Amino acid sequence: MTAKRPRGRPAIPKEVQRQRLVDAALRAIQKTQFEKVSVALIVREAGMSSRSFYDHFDSKEDLVAEIVNDQGRRLLAMLDQIFRETKGDRERVSRAMHAYLELFPVGTVDLERLGGEAGQRVRELRQMYVMALTDLVMRQYERAFARGTVPRVPQRSEVELVLTGIEGLSFRYYSEGRREDLLKLQPTLLQVFLRALQ
Repeated sequence: MTAKRPRGRPAIPKEVQRQRLVDAALRAIQKTQFEKVSVALIVREAGMSSRSFYDHFDSKEDLVAEIVNDQGRRLLAMLDQIFRETKGDRERVSRAMHAYLELFPVGTVDLERLGGEAGQRVRELRQMYVMALTDLVMRQYERAFARGTVPRVPQRSEVELVLTGIEGLSFRYYSEGRREDLLKLQPTLLQVFLRALQ
């Protein structure tokens, strides 16, 4: 007796479904204003059902927070890899700056105008990731100071101030559709970053 094959498509793992929804929402938000993006549009873009959406998220705003969270996690993972793999301090900082400019604003730029609870969640998540980035930068400066390659370890507030300023500039450029102009500013921003924290 042969075993019966299950009918229909195999089930997609939950984490894959969730990521498909996040990716689809980000694509939809990049194509149009957030206010015009509906759950129906997101699930159509993902090739999934509304039921699948609500299995993972309570609302569109809940998904927005996940987009910001996803971009932040990806950035931190990339920076961790850059800091592990890159030997020279200057190259390490340059690659990290490029990753910061490229990854961090893209997931939240169109979410800047959000009001209410969704806007508050986005602001809190961005702030949380700036603090995590500050921790990473502080550790790098401490290591560089221990090796004698930098004259001092900057104060935490100095690092926060510089990162927050660059973050604000990058969000403005992205919201104005000037991504390429922002990336061209990388050498200048790198100089400002290094000079400010000497």
